Amino acid sequence: MQAPELTNTQALINRYYTEEKTKKAQALTRATLNLQLDANDLAMLSTIAKRFGKSRDDLAKDVLSNALIDLLTQLEPGERKLIARDADEMGSSMSREIAEENGLKEVEHKPNVWTGHERNIAKIEKKRAKELDDALKAEKLAKKTASEEVSTDNVQSAQQPTPESTSEVTPEAESNTTDAMVAEEAEMNDIETESQVIESETEEADTEATDEEAELDSMEAEDTFA
Repeated sequence: MQAPELTNTQALINRYYTEEKTKKAQALTRATLNLQLDANDLAMLSTIAKRFGKSRDDLAKDVLSNALIDLLTQLEPGERKLIARDADEMGSSMSREIAEENGLKEVEHKPNVWTGHERNIAKIEKKRAKELDDALKAEKLAKKTASEEVSTDNVQSAQQPTPESTSEVTPEAESNTTDAMVAEEAEMNDIETESQVIESETEEADTEATDEEAELDSMEAEDTFA
């Protein structure tokens, strides 16, 4: 006779049994750590655990696990690698001790956990260092390019002729210059003609004066003979 299918409620009870066995099995693979915390730290731990429906011990375990990774990250690269290796070796040894204490042949244990964390941390650091180096190189190149552009602009500005030297003589300006030259030449001619006239008038005046002097001399001579 085929057994009837389990109802949802009966299946729920079976799941509870399975979870209980799993927890007991996990408990056999865990080592106990007794902590004495400050009242403020314990209060915060209890409050956060209550907020997310977790036990205080479970939350403390998760916090400590993540905090250890942060601590490993802050160690110097050379020392970090050695400490990760030592932690993995100690973890394997402690897992065997836990199995023996609980009468088990072995317990579930992940090897080289901390070595793996150390490698990931090293990769992240190298990536960040490369990004920083690339950013510095790009900044230097940008400054160099900007400096060269400024230098080129200064040279070009120095080589460009002034507006006075580059200005072209327009037909109108050339015509004005020619007219000015003609006017100046005409003025010079007028001055020269006027000078000649003045000179001629001067010569005539001198001649008249000489004639008057001759006439006076003649009159004086006549008076003398008389």
